[in-house]
Amino acid sequence: MHASASTAAPPRVPERTVLVIEDSALIRERLIELVHSCEGFRVTAQADTEAAALSALREQAFDVVVVDLQLREGSGFGVLSALQHLQPRPLTMVLTNTASRAVRLRCLALGAEHFFDKSYEFDRVALALDALRAQAPPHKTP
Repeated sequence: MHASASTAAPPRVPERTVLVIEDSALIRERLIELVHSCEGFRVTAQADTEAAALSALREQAFDVVVVDLQLREGSGFGVLSALQHLQPRPLTMVLTNTASRAVRLRCLALGAEHFFDKSYEFDRVALALDALRAQAPPHKTP
């Protein structure tokens, strides 16, 4: 008698949706690759201006938003202000080269849960996503 291998696929982990807001195409692509390397996360929209980011937020609910402060047009601060009114509010990460204490405090006051200096904390985005994945299943709106 021999055992047969199960042909059933393992249960699929629901993917959390991510909006990446970054004006540099090179950094945006690197960030998208980083997000996709994290199990259970998928970038479903990207923007390089405040207007494009706000449009994406109106069109789709996201589980996570990664925001750069300096955009091609507008500012990440405008995006952070708009995020304050969303329910449910996505996990918000700021990834910027403008990493002074005053800017960090302003972003946290606007509701950002994470604030990373792009120059030396880029990979901490993945650590924050892994921590989120370990917490609870993603929320989905009807």
